[in-house]
Amino acid sequence: MQLVNGEPKSMMMPPLRAAIGTDAPALVPGPDVIVGDLPDMEQFGNSGTQVGLGVATTSCNNGSRPLDWFALPNTDHPVIPQNLYRMSSGPNNNERFEQIGQSWLKHAFAALEDNACGFGCNTNGCSQGVQLCSGCSDPYSAGLNADQSSIGSRAWVNPFTGAFPSSANNHSGHSHDGVSHRVRVEANDLNTTLNPGATYFAEAQYVTPHEYSWCQSHPGECNLYNNASYRQFTVSGITNFTFSPFGPTVRMQPAIMAWTGATVNQVQPDPGNDGIWFMGYKVTNPTVGVWHYEYAVYNQNLDRAIQSFSVPLGAGANISNIGFHAPPQEPGWANDGTFNNQGYSRTPWAVTQASDSITWNTETFAQNQNANAIRWGTLYNFRFDADRPPQSANATIGFFKTGSPITVAIQAPSGSATPTPTPTPTATATPTPTPTPTPRPSPTPRTSPTPRTRPTPPPRPVSG
Repeated sequence: MQLVNGEPKSMMMPPLRAAIGTDAPALVPGPDVIVGDLPDMEQFGNSGTQVGLGVATTSCNNGSRPLDWFALPNTDHPVIPQNLYRMSSGPNNNERFEQIGQSWLKHAFAALEDNACGFGCNTNGCSQGVQLCSGCSDPYSAGLNADQSSIGSRAWVNPFTGAFPSSANNHSGHSHDGVSHRVRVEANDLNTTLNPGATYFAEAQYVTPHEYSWCQSHPGECNLYNNASYRQFTVSGITNFTFSPFGPTVRMQPAIMAWTGATVNQVQPDPGNDGIWFMGYKVTNPTVGVWHYEYAVYNQNLDRAIQSFSVPLGAGANISNIGFHAPPQEPGWANDGTFNNQGYSRTPWAVTQASDSITWNTETFAQNQNANAIRWGTLYNFRFDADRPPQSANATIGFFKTGSPITVAIQAPSGSATPTPTPTPTATATPTPTPTPTPRPSPTPRTSPTPRTRPTPPPRPVSG
């Protein structure tokens, strides 16, 4: 079971397989590409303070219909982003769950018809090579997924419809270094001396236009939301790194689901018209009288992106150690699909504290089309300490491209009986440029005051 838009929903599990000795899969209706395995992760270069990684992916067709796999310049094939996350901090090294790396997109070009997922590969009625047949699998090595000449920008792709132009992998004018377009990670985020006890998770996702078009023509056979899987890896090294898989690949779930002890809810703000994102949060009590509030916002395939995040504060709650974290961004490249080929901004989000809320935000789309919004396949973090324990509350999420703000369930600091002055916050330093001041978003509605308890009158004397 999983919460979707705040309500319990049944989660689609891997389909039941045929009885032993048969080769007939019992698959979901329609085409359904999933990440069946993440067998390997490797370092392929470095530049300055960063390293460039590649993650091997094995795709599987979990559906009853073949999935189109036509190479460029045809635009009917999957694209494959790769991400890296780190769980760390706190006494158990699981207080925070952060994205520390992301790649551009590998453009799929040909499908083998293997049976790595054990679904029972069925090539009947399928054009092998240009389709991934029902139940079949296709492996892409870490080196292939890190091949810079066949990795296109995420900016060209609508992650919900899977649409992109035939020019989405144009490298004219590019001069690559060791990390260009690969999973770009700061070496210090992997350094085992600097990150003792940290846990690392690789994630990949297959986004394809075929699933969307099939969903449009076959309502009820929509398999757009299970395309991400993750796997834990052990990291070794100080400046050059090796990676060893630890445990099996967790299929059809994003990596944020690996955050130990956190609450993670799936949200779909515009069903049928856009994708999904996840709200994760965790509250710890590191010392007497201090509670640490940790929030993670992960956008899986929501094209409109996320522009602001606001947390309500109870009356009199004092907060400190305010922080923000985002993964590294690619610089601007010729033909990269961003506005004026400038790349996406790396400016940390501005933070504004009011008497009853704290709000982080980046620039609006009208102000800067390349603003540092939470785009698809990325996870951003927001955090602070407070002197008040948690209570159930609603955070407000504002979108970047389109759509009105919405609220989502979280835990936030409760109020005290007598409000006290709140100190001006100081944002946690991050190794990125100074934030550009942006207008404050629409204020979060103030919570209704808690009714005051009326004292119970003393019993009236009984008449004699």
